[in-house]
Amino acid sequence: MSSFEIKRRNGDLLRKASRAKIEEHFTNLPETWRSTKWINHNNRYRLRCTSRFEKDLRTNPSTLNANHLVKYVSGSAPTHVIDGWSSLGRAIDCGFRGDSYSSIHLGYYAELRAAMGLLAAEGMGVFNQRHALIDKTAVILAFPFSAKPKKPSKCGTHAVIWPILDHWSGLQGAVDLIDELIRPNMISISTWLDTLGIPVPLQAVARHWLSTWGLDLAAAESDHNLRNLASYRPSEFRKPARVAASEFIKFVEQLWRLFEPSPARRFPNLERLLLRQVIRRGHSVPLPLSSLEHLGMSSTEAQNWSDYLSKSDDPLPLQFAAKPVPIEDATCFLRVIARAALLLFVATSAVRRLLTNAGLTAADLAFWWESHGEERCLWETDAAPADPLDIWQDILQSITESETWRAANAGGSLRSWRDSQSRELLGAFELVAIWGLVP
Repeated sequence: MSSFEIKRRNGDLLRKASRAKIEEHFTNLPETWRSTKWINHNNRYRLRCTSRFEKDLRTNPSTLNANHLVKYVSGSAPTHVIDGWSSLGRAIDCGFRGDSYSSIHLGYYAELRAAMGLLAAEGMGVFNQRHALIDKTAVILAFPFSAKPKKPSKCGTHAVIWPILDHWSGLQGAVDLIDELIRPNMISISTWLDTLGIPVPLQAVARHWLSTWGLDLAAAESDHNLRNLASYRPSEFRKPARVAASEFIKFVEQLWRLFEPSPARRFPNLERLLLRQVIRRGHSVPLPLSSLEHLGMSSTEAQNWSDYLSKSDDPLPLQFAAKPVPIEDATCFLRVIARAALLLFVATSAVRRLLTNAGLTAADLAFWWESHGEERCLWETDAAPADPLDIWQDILQSITESETWRAANAGGSLRSWRDSQSRELLGAFELVAIWGLVP
């Protein structure tokens, strides 16, 4: 049972959070700022946000600097996403070493950062015991609501993150955002469903995706023991069976292919697969070609899409993301990684939308992505690529070599794979953050 429920007054607060105000922050960044930093060094909340915010609320509300807090929450949207992809990469690195419990721990935190980044992009700063909502006039609203200001209601990060995300996923703003972010073949999900006559409400689609991909946040919020088992209890006492090396390697290869980038739509492979899942739930296949042609397709394009949408060969990450299992299950860590990656996809796309709408460019964000690539050993110092999407070719080569090894070594061990392959790039999911955020 949830330890924190969002009832009417807190629900009313959450409805006041303003995505437009976050976008306005990026749009109004001074030219001297926008290409140098995420947040100004003199921001009151930059280093000790949670403690200073709570102290301001508790002892001297007049010291609360709304302007600085808006900038902090806005800047935290992309930076939470960046940290989330880093945690995901480390979770996969742990998998490469057979350390599934550490993988679960890091995968959970990747999922947590994804939720925090997504909510920040929507105007909600998830802090420690007290949280900040930014309304359309840039007024800071403290969450949760407290009828007794001197004894405010408190709810920590891990306890509050799922109830907020779950509540937000049922709002029209979440539905509209999903419809804008996921556009297979440059066509919105709602247009696909309406034109094909598929009786699945988009609100149900958005709610299903977000509730599924946040499963681990929900589980950790309702039962702290589930998170504590991976993070604080001795793993040797309840070590699960091992996943076959070939299955884990295949999982990582397929996860990368979900995030193959393209200039027009950053991750079109994943968007197409998500559409296929929705259509499979609401319509028998194959689809009538005439319905597809109503989407503006030629007869050849309609046939190709019909063939594609009729298939059910979902990659392992999408299969694993759909269902939770006990922590002792051998595949638990793969499922946590898959869900974290999918929630990060939504958060990354939401933040990129803000940056793009604000007119920011790859050159504006070079202060971050060029140095980030150096720090994470993606390229040599002062050797950043002109276009980070070009690195996909290196990833593709690593995937191809790995697939070749796997085909020739069905019963091979992770050690054998590590000896024969360069695993460095296949753990470098910081690249997805760069691909996904840079306009």
